[in-house]
Amino acid sequence: MKEPVAKLELFGDIKIHDLEEFLAEISGELALRRGGTQLLGELGRPAELARRIFEASEDSFALTVTLDDILSGLIWGKIVTNEFGDRICLVPVFSVLKDVRRHGVGSQLFNSLEEWAGSRNVTAIEFTTLPGDRHTKNFCEANGLIARSLKMHKRISAR
Repeated sequence: MKEPVAKLELFGDIKIHDLEEFLAEISGELALRRGGTQLLGELGRPAELARRIFEASEDSFALTVTLDDILSGLIWGKIVTNEFGDRICLVPVFSVLKDVRRHGVGSQLFNSLEEWAGSRNVTAIEFTTLPGDRHTKNFCEANGLIARSLKMHKRISAR
């Protein structure tokens, strides 16, 4: 049996339709398994998000990983000015499908983003993970990110 081949690429031969399908797949996982319906609302529908990623400027970075020519991971960062006036690299999308996890692919994607951001005079990399998403939280901490705030929420039903 042939060993699967994983490749990191700056979009390479990825088509927008492949990106839309990937984003739809991770959207389902984010909403159902990680409780990220709020994050999904902020990102928009997969087709809109794919278009925004493809139309990215020089102040953004998108790196994919494919496994046997199937899009299996993506990190997308963009340089923004935060509420304190700092230039940061905000990461709206970072996901690796289960088949590719636990082989260092996420770390390779993150390290590539960190190298890119470091060459662009930014002060930090920031992205959101939810308290219930232990895998992403652990990944972040293992790669030197720290939590800076927690947004607390309690749903109240109408009476």
